[in-house]
Amino acid sequence: MIWVTDRSGSCTYLSQEWYDLTGQNLDEATGSGWTEAIHPDDRAAIVSGFAQACARQVEFMLRYRLRRADGTYIWVLDAASPSFTPLTHDFVGFLGLISRYEDDRTQDLTAKAEIGTFRPGQAQGEFAPRNKLDLAADHLIAVRALTVEYGDKVAAAIDHTLYALGQALKRDRSETGSPDTHH
Repeated sequence: MIWVTDRSGSCTYLSQEWYDLTGQNLDEATGSGWTEAIHPDDRAAIVSGFAQACARQVEFMLRYRLRRADGTYIWVLDAASPSFTPLTHDFVGFLGLISRYEDDRTQDLTAKAEIGTFRPGQAQGEFAPRNKLDLAADHLIAVRALTVEYGDKVAAAIDHTLYALGQALKRDRSETGSPDTHH
């Protein structure tokens, strides 16, 4: 699952997989609403770690339990890198990736925040992009965050392309009959 924040750390985008998994809607998840899907026992440590990474504008990795739409929890790794404008190197926010924790010993885990100590990985399993259109959308989202300094015309062009990709994804998923089809 891909997510994006603005420079203040407010979540501005979460990929459709977030909404499918957590059952949150756009209004519930954006801003700081995504933190409501974190297990109550993990929330304070994760919110604190996220705030530290925002203040320092450095990469981070969070490990916590995430609530599914059915009320059960799964362990996830949530990692992000800061995004900076190409020429001026102004901080524009974070581009993050959430993946399921793939360890059989989850009963021994505790919530954890690692600030400035990791390199982003690639999503796998149910968190991986579902097809090439999803990959294209993920890259465009990153491009949009990186080009924010270029103003509304560039943002509008990227948004138009993201909309077209979204429509193509919708058609593709309705034709295959399954939102979880991998191509």
